[in-house]
Amino acid sequence: MSYDLHDRRRAINARRREQVRHLIRSVGVELPDGGRVPFFVEPAPGKFRRNPQLKNVDVRDDQLRTLDVEAEVPARIPSGGLPVAALRYLIEMGLKADDEI
Repeated sequence: MSYDLHDRRRAINARRREQVRHLIRSVGVELPDGGRVPFFVEPAPGKFRRNPQLKNVDVRDDQLRTLDVEAEVPARIPSGGLPVAALRYLIEMGLKADDEI
């Protein structure tokens, strides 16, 4: 019985972690030319780095967008996209170099 509960908790935590990864992958930036690029690249699962295309771009809040990204375990994203405050928070989470998400 305790193994079932432990396995269930582990599955729930893995699902939540994958949903957070989906949200972080959904953070995008609209460039001056109108193109949209993801804010992060994910070289390994759960390891996020700032997109090299944005290296010389000063990203302002009005440029942040929510991208449509495929995911095995998608998070619920409102049809109008995530609010800017949520996008900023996701950027902070993704830039943490010491934790794997």
